[in-house]
Amino acid sequence: MTRKWIIFLLIFVLIIFGLSLRSIAGCKSDCQDEYESAVESCKEQYDDPDDADMLKVCIDNAKSEYESCIDECEN
Repeated sequence: MTRKWIIFLLIFVLIIFGLSLRSIAGCKSDCQDEYESAVESCKEQYDDPDDADMLKVCIDNAKSEYESCIDECEN
């Protein structure tokens, strides 16, 4: 009986671990999608060469938000 319980617990732990990995991967994918959307929005908003500095700031902000999002996924 003990051997069956050990096998059951091992399978249970592996399932939970697998679900956790899928959840993290989904979260990171969402972060990537949001980042790409934000960068596109920046490019559309600051498409004039005179706005190059503002474009850089906008993209830097998007990158910072992306990194924060990834950190939240991992915690």
